[in-house]
Amino acid sequence: MTMQGARVATATGAAMTGHPDVSAVLDPGETLLWQGRPRPGRPISLRSKRLGAALFLGSLLLLFLALWLEIFLGHTPQWRLVVYLLVSTAAFCTYLGLRLTLLDRRRARARDAATVYAITDRRALVLAGPYRAEVGLGPEVSVQGQGATLFVEGPEARLAFERLDAAEQARDILLARIEDRS
Repeated sequence: MTMQGARVATATGAAMTGHPDVSAVLDPGETLLWQGRPRPGRPISLRSKRLGAALFLGSLLLLFLALWLEIFLGHTPQWRLVVYLLVSTAAFCTYLGLRLTLLDRRRARARDAATVYAITDRRALVLAGPYRAEVGLGPEVSVQGQGATLFVEGPEARLAFERLDAAEQARDILLARIEDRS
């Protein structure tokens, strides 16, 4: 039996598509004012790029050393084992370099696809898969923008709405709601 086209909800209202349903977590009488998602395309950090490049260069050096040993000393059994160990270490360094640069980015994109930001008349929400974080809107809440990212800081939590296409619009809505609740 297949469930083609069916939507199965989890405890937070996330469908099988991975997109959380904001309406499932709204309190009775609460109004959704704004909803957004992070822009796809999470960049690779400079540290990961440098470490990945160093691991890749290290693996190349290990392979060249293994080749040199195989050509000049490969006829002796003890050096053959050293060559195998160098090739294995180079393969492991290559795996680590790919893991840091490509696979972590892929996992982050999948996590971003399951993330939704929402602003209601009472609170700011971040729904990330089955997890939910929220800040109640009131006079003690501060909103700071940094490019396409908004930071909403309240007494109990700090939220980051990252890589928004409409960061200014979300900031204006948040500031208006905070002012109204003051």
